[in-house]
Amino acid sequence: MPLLFGEKRILFPVYLSTLGAWAAYALLLVVLPFRFQALGLSVVEYGVALAAYALGTLATESLWGYLAFRIGSARSLGVLSVVTAVSMVVLGFARSFVAFSVLLGIYGMLVVYSTPLIRWIGMTASGRGRASQGLGLLGLFFGIGLSCGTAAGPLLYSWGGFWLNVDVGTAVFLLSTIPLLRVPWGSVPLPRSRRRRERSLRTLLERRFVLATSLVVLYFMVYTLVTNFLQYYSIGLFHGTVDEAGYLIGAARGIALVSGVLLGSVVDRRGALRAAPVGFVLLATGAVATWLSSTYVEMTVATLVIAAGAGWLSVTLLPMALSRVAPEDQGTAVGVFGSFEDLGLILGPLLLGAVYSALGPRDLFPVAAGLALAALVVALTAGASRSSPDPEKNPGTPSAEPRPLPR
Repeated sequence: MPLLFGEKRILFPVYLSTLGAWAAYALLLVVLPFRFQALGLSVVEYGVALAAYALGTLATESLWGYLAFRIGSARSLGVLSVVTAVSMVVLGFARSFVAFSVLLGIYGMLVVYSTPLIRWIGMTASGRGRASQGLGLLGLFFGIGLSCGTAAGPLLYSWGGFWLNVDVGTAVFLLSTIPLLRVPWGSVPLPRSRRRRERSLRTLLERRFVLATSLVVLYFMVYTLVTNFLQYYSIGLFHGTVDEAGYLIGAARGIALVSGVLLGSVVDRRGALRAAPVGFVLLATGAVATWLSSTYVEMTVATLVIAAGAGWLSVTLLPMALSRVAPEDQGTAVGVFGSFEDLGLILGPLLLGAVYSALGPRDLFPVAAGLALAALVVALTAGASRSSPDPEKNPGTPSAEPRPLPR
C-alpha cells in the first residue's frame, strides 16, 4: 500500500510514540476505580472525576487542533511532554474527590497536545481513498498501547499500589516522547492556512461535519459502559475479580483495534455514511446481550461485540467528518472532532454513573442500548437523505490529500 508519508523515519517513530503514550495513560486511568474504592470515594464521585478529565480534554483539544500544524517541532513537543509528565506525577498525591477532579482536569488538558497532529498524519498517510485504512493502522498502535496498559495496570496496582502505576506510567510516557522528538518535522508537509479565521470556522458548520460530531458523542457515551464501568459491574453482577476485569478490558481494546484495522478497507469501499449504521448495530447488540447475560462468559462475549462496533466506528466517523474540509483546516477540524469525543466521555460517565447510583448496575445496559439505537436512527436517516453526492469518489475520504514528502 503506497504511503504519502512513505519514509519509515517519520511513520514508525509516530506509531511507536503513540503506543507508549497511550499505554502510560491506561496504566493510570484503568486503576482509578480501585484507587477511589481504597480511599472510600463513591461511584458517583468517580464518574464526576472522570467527567472532569474529559472536560479538560474538551477545553483544549480544539486549541491543540488549531495549533497542530504549528507545534510540529521537537522543541514544542518536548516542552509539552515534560509538562504533561509533571501532571501525571502530581496525580499520585491526590487523596480527595476535589483533588482528583482538579488534577484529572489538568491532566486531560495536557495529555492530548499531540493528538490532532498525530491523527491527521495517520489519516492522510495512506493517500486519497484510504483514510479509514490509515486510521486503522494508527489505531493498531494506539490500541496495542491501551491494551497493554489496561492489562498491566491492575497487576501493577495489586503489586505496589497506585504509586507504582504513577511511577511506571510517567516513565513510559517520557520514553514514548523520544521517538516523536526524532521525527524530522522539517520534512513533514504540514498544511499552512492562509484563510481568515472566520472563514475556516464556517467550514466546520458543514452538514457532514456536524452530523459526524453528533454521532461520535453518542458512540463515546455508549463505549464508556466498557471503559469506565466494567470494573464495577463485572465484579458486582458477574462475580469476576480485579485481574479478570483488567484482562477483559484489555481484550476489548484488542478487539476494537483489530476490527478497525481489518474493516478499514471495507469502510473505504462502502463509504463512511453507509458504514456508520453497522457500528451502532453492534454497539446496541452488545449492550442488550450484556443485559441478558447470566454468566461471566456470556458477559465477556457481549463485551467483545461492543468492542467490535467501537473499532468499526473508530475508523468511520472521523473520515466522514473531514470528507468536505479543506486540508489547511483539517488540523482544527480534527481537534474540534476530538472535543466532541471528549463531550461523549463527559456525558457518558455522568449519565451512567447516575443510572448506576439511582437504579442499579443492571440498568446500565438498556440505557446504553437506547443511546446506540438513537445513533443508529440518526445515521440511517442521514444516509437516506443525502442531498448531494460527495466531492470524492469515496465519501469517507478527506477532501484533499497533502503533498508527498520530499525524497
